[in-house]
Amino acid sequence: MSTRRMTTGRRKGITVIAALLVALGGIGAVPSATAADDGTVVGTSDNGDGTYDNPVIWADVPDTDVIRVGDAYYMSSTTMHMNPGVPIMKSYDLVNWETVSYAYLVMDDRPATTLKDGQNMYSRGTWASTLRYRDGTFYLVVPSATTNTTYFFQTEDPENQPWTRTEVPGVYHDPSLLLDDDGRNWLVYGNNPLRIIEVNRAVTGLAPGAQSRVLIQNIHAPDPLTGVTPTGGLAEGCHIQKIDGTYYVECITWPPGKPRTQVAHRSTSLEGPWESRTIAQEDVRVGNGTGGPAQGNIVQLADGRWYGVIFRDSGAVGRLPWLMPIHWTDGWPMYGDDATGLHLTRGGQKPIQGAAPSSVVSSDEFDNDAPKPTYADAVGAPPLPEYAYNGSNLGLDWQWNHNPDNRFWSLTDRPGWLRLTTGQPATSLLDARNTLTQRTFGPASSAQVALDVSGMKDGDRAGLALFTARYGTIEVRRDDGATTLVMVNSSSTTSHTDVESVPLESDTVYLRAEADFAGQADRGTFYYSLDGARWQQLGDTQQMSYSTTNHFMGYRFALYDFATAELGGHVDFDYYRVSDELRGSLVDAVPSASVEKVNDETNRLTVTVTETWSRGVAKDVTETFVIRNNAGGTFDVGPWRVVVDTQGNTTVREVRITD
Repeated sequence: MSTRRMTTGRRKGITVIAALLVALGGIGAVPSATAADDGTVVGTSDNGDGTYDNPVIWADVPDTDVIRVGDAYYMSSTTMHMNPGVPIMKSYDLVNWETVSYAYLVMDDRPATTLKDGQNMYSRGTWASTLRYRDGTFYLVVPSATTNTTYFFQTEDPENQPWTRTEVPGVYHDPSLLLDDDGRNWLVYGNNPLRIIEVNRAVTGLAPGAQSRVLIQNIHAPDPLTGVTPTGGLAEGCHIQKIDGTYYVECITWPPGKPRTQVAHRSTSLEGPWESRTIAQEDVRVGNGTGGPAQGNIVQLADGRWYGVIFRDSGAVGRLPWLMPIHWTDGWPMYGDDATGLHLTRGGQKPIQGAAPSSVVSSDEFDNDAPKPTYADAVGAPPLPEYAYNGSNLGLDWQWNHNPDNRFWSLTDRPGWLRLTTGQPATSLLDARNTLTQRTFGPASSAQVALDVSGMKDGDRAGLALFTARYGTIEVRRDDGATTLVMVNSSSTTSHTDVESVPLESDTVYLRAEADFAGQADRGTFYYSLDGARWQQLGDTQQMSYSTTNHFMGYRFALYDFATAELGGHVDFDYYRVSDELRGSLVDAVPSASVEKVNDETNRLTVTVTETWSRGVAKDVTETFVIRNNAGGTFDVGPWRVVVDTQGNTTVREVRITD
């Protein structure tokens, strides 16, 4: 590991002040407007012109199940070891999605769910779920290999009511719930063979005396070119629907020598016989990565058209949903641009026009202004102090790594800040509790935080990570009274190396992580600043990767604080800000100013700082101020403090950046 001295710079307060009131000779300068979050939505595939691109969500949202209720669409997905669990997302156009609910805060309290005794539930937790709606009630079923239990959930309003839950022993893998029109209910599940078992009328568990039986012996379908039906390879991820009296079962397969493939089986009876066809198969190349979108289901729009949502393994960012029109051909739902199922859609006109942009990622100023989440009142969480509601309301894009401990995080201890307090000892980031995460997104994403480390104790570590088992991070360490900033890189899921460190003499530090997923490059870099303006890289480039042994999940931005020695230390995060822009290190910053006469007593001063960044980005940061009597002064322009000296009516004599 290399070590170097930090470049010093002016220390700013963590909250970025948009404009500073100054007085020269008793005459003040008043900003004409205050800077604020511009509300720009990042992480959406909506191009703003009525079209969209695939992937429709360029973030890790796998195992989707989509339904329509009225004019709204709801979708469940998989987040495994992250809690709260089983996100429910909502859209009005199948393109712009936002998270509106979770099925539970925690599944259970045991060493594997709380990172105790060397245990964990990485790559497990809950997997694929099934989402349905009937007669005013939403139903969700999801299994967990961690607890060896399948959970049945219900709610009448996922956005405003918690889900109730019941439990059934055993794991019903990749389930799909069928609420049949004859009043009987069924759960289809498994992988080659596909099985079916009856569910009770209340949809709270299995029907009395229910017996599992084989529904379809071979999930594979005939190859669209050769007509030969494979007998080996992956076959799972079923979705069953009844459409115009015919049962359709969609599944993902992975025939030898072929990409992941979507197949369908149909029959007019659950007793069979079943016909089968390949309905989506194309090896989509992105950079050096290949793979076919598959696993998902079709949904009917209010006007009768059909669309399908399936996902594609897409490198380190994760498994990404694709949205495609459906062409009904000889009674088969064929995905893509035509009726062959061999030309999968890269984008096009949005299915429904007029919906506002939305996303499953977001910035957060930690103002505790989000509504109380429904999962806070969910029945089923163990009645332990660590799961009791603490008065702090995070936005729904946040999830904790494993079970949170609500005693040791807060948005109220220091209003406007996220406080993380060490409450459980850890040896590394992988067994640290209360690590708070959001998805990364593509093709490029960055996250920036401002961190107050004055409350750390010896042995504490806190920072910002690109998180999986093969993580990279930029973290603050406190050891023997000294504080350092360290970049950690991982060459495997078990080898985590300190690459570079610098001493940290300030209690305030700004951190940024950048993730480049374009062309499946999957590269991560880390930067720091002492004033929020002058940024430089720490360490080297992290090569991110995706695999079932690397948490089986796309990378996440992660905020954390853990203790390796004494408990009770804390850090405070002032904000979390995400962007779809990669900047790199600051190369130069050049200020300029102009004055415009308003009337005999006031002028309008416009100050701009032109920033140049190592990744080729050039950006103007501009603020406008109303000044009296042509007064100059010192002004905050974004993160910059700029001195402006004016003379005469509208003359700028000097403008410079100061510390």
